[in-house]
Amino acid sequence: MLDRGLFLKRAAAAGIGLSQAGRALDAAAGYVKPGPRVHAYETRPDLRPPIVSVLRNEPGTAPGLLFITPVSGPGGRGPLIVDNTGDIVYFHTTRPVVATNFRVAIYQKQPVLTWWEGRSQTGLGVGGHVIVDQNYKVVKRFQAGHRHPSDLHEFLLTDRGTALVTAWEMKEVTGGRVVNGIAQELDLATGRVLFEWKSLDHVPLEESHTGFDPNGRWDYFHINSIERLIDGHYLISARNTWAIYKIDGETGAVIWRLGGKKSDFTMGPGTRFAWQHDARLHPGNLLSLFDDGGDPRVQPQSKGMVLHLDVKRMHATLHRSYVHHPPMRAHALGSTQVLPNGNVLVGWGTAPYFTEYTDGGRVVFDARLPEGGQSYRVLRFPWTGKPNLPPAAKARRHAAGHLLHVSWNGATEVKQWQLELGQAVGQFEVERAVPRTHFETKIQVPAGVKYARATALDGSGAPLGRTKAVRLE
Repeated sequence: MLDRGLFLKRAAAAGIGLSQAGRALDAAAGYVKPGPRVHAYETRPDLRPPIVSVLRNEPGTAPGLLFITPVSGPGGRGPLIVDNTGDIVYFHTTRPVVATNFRVAIYQKQPVLTWWEGRSQTGLGVGGHVIVDQNYKVVKRFQAGHRHPSDLHEFLLTDRGTALVTAWEMKEVTGGRVVNGIAQELDLATGRVLFEWKSLDHVPLEESHTGFDPNGRWDYFHINSIERLIDGHYLISARNTWAIYKIDGETGAVIWRLGGKKSDFTMGPGTRFAWQHDARLHPGNLLSLFDDGGDPRVQPQSKGMVLHLDVKRMHATLHRSYVHHPPMRAHALGSTQVLPNGNVLVGWGTAPYFTEYTDGGRVVFDARLPEGGQSYRVLRFPWTGKPNLPPAAKARRHAAGHLLHVSWNGATEVKQWQLELGQAVGQFEVERAVPRTHFETKIQVPAGVKYARATALDGSGAPLGRTKAVRLE
């Protein structure tokens, strides 16, 4: 069996991006297991999302849908929403580029979806940031400021009309080139850079746990999350220094380091981490992160972590850790989301799983992408989608007449489909309503009917949208 971590590590060293490495991984002999992998729809042949297999789904999960961005493995690339059964709710194809950082946010006082899309090479991104409304209409596209490449690792809207994004630049040093990690806060209305922080100005190369790659490039810092704190300062996670930094919002100076070679905190039992992602500060001085732990291997397995920070004594203690059974080892990517009900959702990065735990550590949900699949983060949010495009319909001949296939990509409120039949366009009679069963629902149409269409109904029976009339041949 091909070692996945070793394969992707070598791919990164050779300058191969996530998508390309994933395709090569899919083709590696003996790696991909047999079984269902990709959806195919009559109504939307352009959509080929990977099949999400739900392994456990128990009462007690947090409200909301699951937000995924497949960047490798079988099927399409792009923002993907599924429910707790693994059924597709929404899929937007971005191939040949990939998407990351897919989440719900508030923009101009309205719920929106946001993501980064572009190309990934050697662990960095070159692309742009996208905001779409509840109708899935793009309302804004933008890039990082000062002409720096927009990186894939962070895109987070704040409650003050700004966006936090990552970027990078190359700097020549003795022995090769160093990646200068850049964190920016941008004004969404004007695009103006309100705050910019560069790693080389504040963090020396000696803090890194990596070195030059075979191409003479050193990604010594590698920003993978940014958060603006309520005190006006910033929290930045750096994968390759194994450290999380609190940054002064005025001067950019490092206020403290958590972890790494120069930690300002003493690290209590079980608190050490390596190659971490997705650091977030919560009320009560709790900090969540995803501890990859491997590349090269430092921890026996990857885990989600919540730490308590005593900022007076500068001491970190373990509040809770979340591990998978069987154990997961992620060499990159990953997320740990503390949910409003106290549950914790862990996305296992380069391992294809995502798992939701109660605060006490009991697994209430576990699912996976097909073998070879991975998502930078997996997050959960409530979301109401109202597509501005009509639902789709396609008829196929069946032994007893026809099957009418109907779907509505992104519509979250559809509970039933009302069938309408007629002998001519404009002469339809309302027939029975059938429950929505999956992304694509199949409705039996009797023989002798010439035209059919269907109306999407919400939970109260109110119409939401109607397909075009389909001729039954």
